[in-house]
Amino acid sequence: MIMVSKYKIMFAKTGMSRFTSHLDLSKLFERALRRADIPIAFSQGFNPHPKMSVAVPLAVGVAGERELLEVELKEEMEPQEITRRLNEKLPAGVKVLNVKKTEKQKKSLMAMVQQADYRLECMVTEDLEQSEVEQVVSDLLKCSSIVVQRKTKGKVKESDIRSGIHFLEGKVDSGVVTFNARLNTGSGGNVRPEEILIQLKEAGLPIDCTCCRIYRGDLYGDESTTDSLW
Repeated sequence: MIMVSKYKIMFAKTGMSRFTSHLDLSKLFERALRRADIPIAFSQGFNPHPKMSVAVPLAVGVAGERELLEVELKEEMEPQEITRRLNEKLPAGVKVLNVKKTEKQKKSLMAMVQQADYRLECMVTEDLEQSEVEQVVSDLLKCSSIVVQRKTKGKVKESDIRSGIHFLEGKVDSGVVTFNARLNTGSGGNVRPEEILIQLKEAGLPIDCTCCRIYRGDLYGDESTTDSLW
């Protein structure tokens, strides 16, 4: 039996690479691992596949600043060497920030992710005071229910996202309003950042939802802890 070593990789996906799909990103890392001569482990059977997975999909167009990937290797390597080799083979916009060896756990990272931090940057369409931003955000968070419409398989369904908003604040500066939020994501259900922006706009904030940049930061598991999954 081959003993494998498990590693957690933190990486960023920014710039034009934010338009890389989840499937293409997985293929990109598989190629980079091969080209970097990193001995990735494969599953057994008639159709072996590399033992690696990105923690949670990132919507196309959203930048990831602290994304996570887990991978199993057929032999132990120094984390710094993995970082160096991968960054030599990855394309512009995708960069490994850190690597660490981890113990094997019952749950995969994908199964553990429940929340994520987001930063949303929007242009304002008219003069906006900080007090107005704070009031609208405060009023939104006081709502016991926030119902949005989602189109799934050709059907429109209503979904209450209020319980999936754990933190939200906004700050306006030089014609741009920046919102920081912690939202449900992954196996526990999703609150889409775009849905938050639409709610804020409908509540009266003069923001241009078509001219926004969205960034995802740390990923979290059990909501009882403030520690990220890194």
